Amino acid sequence: MKRTLISISGMILCSFLALTLGAQERSRATSPAQEGQNSHAMGSSPCAWWATPAVGNPLVQKKDVNSDTDIGAIVNGLRSSGFTCGVFVIESTGSRNSYSTFQKLLDATKDTNIKLWVVIIPPSEGADSLPYRSDYVAWSRALAKLSLKYKNFRGFNIDDIDQDISLKTFTRDYVCKIYRAKMAINPRLLFVPTVYDLDRSVADRLAGCVDGAWLWWVNLEKSTGLPSFLENSRLATEGRFPIYGGVYAHWTSWHGVKEGNPKPDVFQEFLEDSCKYSDGAIIWQLSLAPDDPLLTVTKTFLPGGSSPYAGKCGMNASSAKR
Repeated sequence: MKRTLISISGMILCSFLALTLGAQERSRATSPAQEGQNSHAMGSSPCAWWATPAVGNPLVQKKDVNSDTDIGAIVNGLRSSGFTCGVFVIESTGSRNSYSTFQKLLDATKDTNIKLWVVIIPPSEGADSLPYRSDYVAWSRALAKLSLKYKNFRGFNIDDIDQDISLKTFTRDYVCKIYRAKMAINPRLLFVPTVYDLDRSVADRLAGCVDGAWLWWVNLEKSTGLPSFLENSRLATEGRFPIYGGVYAHWTSWHGVKEGNPKPDVFQEFLEDSCKYSDGAIIWQLSLAPDDPLLTVTKTFLPGGSSPYAGKCGMNASSAKR
């Protein structure tokens, strides 16, 4: 009987130690940059990855979209709509989306309440963000240094790290090198890459080396399944990093032009689900033209809007543990 009691006690002790060690392991997988931070790092209303205005658009004053006038027009477009978060993608030097243009945009928004995020192009899309192209550790260092100058520079994203050849590039070891590079310079700058599927294996690969993930819903026709998609992804992360729901405001390469952009009522459902079941929302290719119907829907989610989630996007989701 005594040996049985000792055996039971030993089993209980082993189980306790296993649970404790498991909790410690999960804790170590939480990014140091996350400690003490608001899990809704992209703000409490949708973040606009705006569509670059074409010549003739009311936002564009000159053909040279790198001009200060056009940058000012974009900033005014964001501010007049009520956005507090914007996304800029860096492409090649000399293009309307160059690194130098992004720096001008940071300067133009430094005294506003608009926080900016930048996207770097992955190998699966040509890795043509200049000047560092596919040296993503160099990008991490350069952007971290830039963020020391601009407090409104919130974070950077590498697009589609789980697609095609990008998956071979962004191993856990390499993702961690990218993360450590910016941590050594400015831990407040956030690294939040894009993924399209987030199961336990993906979460384990990213945990401890990202400050979150942009998770995109690719069905433009309906939102059926989006809540469970986001909830299951959150379960996979086990609170190790936040998830931000990606919403499309424009047709994509896998849907084609004929299907067109999402319908306004379906687009509204996308935003509602993303705000309810994730830590925030990003909208891809959102037009800032005042008469765009999807911009009209988006404004209802901004502070003072009519949506129940206006200024509260991500607040109802169980926050990622910090």
